[in-house]
Order: sequence, then C-alpha cells, then structure tokens
Amino acid sequence: MTISEIWLKAISYLLMFLFIALIIPLHLFPCFIAGFLAYEVIISLTPWFERFVGSGRARWVVVTLIAAFVVIAMTLCIVSLISFLTSDIHWDIDITTETNRIFSDMKSRLPDFLPPFLPESAEELKDQIVALVESNLILIRNMGRTFLHGLITLFIGLIIGGTISLNKSSGCNTYFIGQLLERMHYLSQAFRNIVFAQIKVALVNTLLTAIMILVLFPMFGVHLPLGKTLIVATFIFGLMPIIGNLFSNFMIIVSALSISLTIGGIMISYLILIHKLEYFLNAEIIGSRIKAKSWELLLAMLVFEAAFGLEGLVAAPIFYAYLKLELRAQNLI
Repeated sequence: MTISEIWLKAISYLLMFLFIALIIPLHLFPCFIAGFLAYEVIISLTPWFERFVGSGRARWVVVTLIAAFVVIAMTLCIVSLISFLTSDIHWDIDITTETNRIFSDMKSRLPDFLPPFLPESAEELKDQIVALVESNLILIRNMGRTFLHGLITLFIGLIIGGTISLNKSSGCNTYFIGQLLERMHYLSQAFRNIVFAQIKVALVNTLLTAIMILVLFPMFGVHLPLGKTLIVATFIFGLMPIIGNLFSNFMIIVSALSISLTIGGIMISYLILIHKLEYFLNAEIIGSRIKAKSWELLLAMLVFEAAFGLEGLVAAPIFYAYLKLELRAQNLI
C-alpha cells in the first residue's frame, strides 16, 4: 500500500467519524434510521422477487410495493390503533372515576412504609399535568417542532434509501471512493445486525407479555387495566435495547398493582423470568451477530446517552457494532 493510499484510507475513516459525530447534533438521526431501514429491506426482499420478475425489474417492483404499503399501512394503522387502544375504555364509564379507582386501589395495596409517588386522584393528576405544561411551554413547543422535523426527515430518508437501492455500482470507482463504500458497507452491516435482531427480541418479549396479560390472567378472571395498550407499549419500548424494558415493565407493574399486591407480585416474577430469558436472546440474537456482551452494549449506551441524549441511546448499539466490524476487519480484535 502506497503512502497516498494510506492517507486516502485514513481520510475515509475521518469522514465516517465526522458523519457519526454530527448526524445526531444535526437532527438527522430519523433520516439515517429510515434510509438504512428502507435500503436493507429492499436489498433483502429483492432476491425473492428476482425469481418472478427478473433481476432487472425486481428492485423497482420492491420499491413500488413498499411505497404502496407505507401509504396504506399508515392510513390503516392510525385508524386501527385508535380503535385498538380505545377498546380498553368503556364509554359508559366516567374516565375520571376509573382513574381515581386505579390510584386508590393501588395505594391501598402498597405497604405503608413506601413513600407516595402517585397523585391522590384524577383531579390532582390533572393539576400536576397543567402545572408541568405551564412550566415547560418552551420545551413543549420545541418538542413539537422537533417531532415535525423528525417526521419530515424520516420520509426523506425513506426516499433516499429507496433511491440508493435502485442504483447499481458501476465498478469503476477510484481507490478513495472504494474506501468510502467499504466504510458504508460495514455501517450498513452493523445496522442490519442490530436493528433486525432487536426487532426479533422485541417481538418475543411482546409475545410472552401478551400471553400473560391476554391468556393466563383472563383464565383466572384477572384483567389488567389497559392491557392492550401495555402490549403495544412493550413492543415499542422493546425496540430500545436494555433500557426500553424498564419503561414498559414499570407501566405493567403499576397496572398489576392496581388490582392487588398478589397480582403485582406475580407480574413482577413473570417479568423477571422474561428479563432473564432476554439475556439469552440478546446473547444469541444480538451478541452472536456482533460478538459483544451485554455490558459492552450498556457501556456504549451510557456514553452515547451522555453525549447525545435519547437519540444517542438508540444509536449506540449500531455505532458500537460498526466499530467492532471495522476493528475486526483490520485484525485488531
């Protein structure tokens, strides 16, 4: 390898480092996720369609089907999700009274030595929410602006990912372009390993939780408040490695404790078993793909969360997997 090639390779690493360091501060992380996800899905589905429509038109067919699916799915999901979540609510019951009952039941079943952490009634909860909104108007406005920006960049990422997947390499690249493409290939591989594996883990975790909430408990006449909503939340939070389960588990435990202390204890025990099983799933599905242990991912998530906030928490496993791929490619680990 000549001196110029060494410098060009070093520059490709530097550009990738700058990309990773700036993508979150520039608020382009949703675009990054959407673009890579669209690209990986199209590349994964293309071989299946090549059997029927040929290699020349397979990617166009996949892109067209995905575009139609996204439009139809978004419409149906909005309507279905509203119906699905509101099916937990009986319209002949006063929501305020039901909320007061849940708080009251849970407080009556908690030991006296535990400090109170829930409002006394729905009115107190409403007052706390109003006070919180009034004291954080600027933050809420910025959150709305950030959400809109993220939604727009997400759609742009889908378009970019689909467009890139349609372009085939000419094979006449310079050494520098080849090095950049190699960096992107490793990043794409890391993304595929982490995201697709985490979806599998979240699905298994959601399935096991749904069995307990919708099958086992109802067999004994126990129905958790907002059970279907909790299942949806379990899957959504489950897409966030390690930390996400803490949020969903807390919501499920609060719902179980509102019925009785015994039901809460059973739910806690069951969630602990699922959590232990998830260690094996993470080791098998995620750890085996990137050859990393749970403590490595957790440490990377802590560092990225401190540096970039919530988005860094989500990005950490992907970027850490990419780092390990690059080090392994150079025989450094």
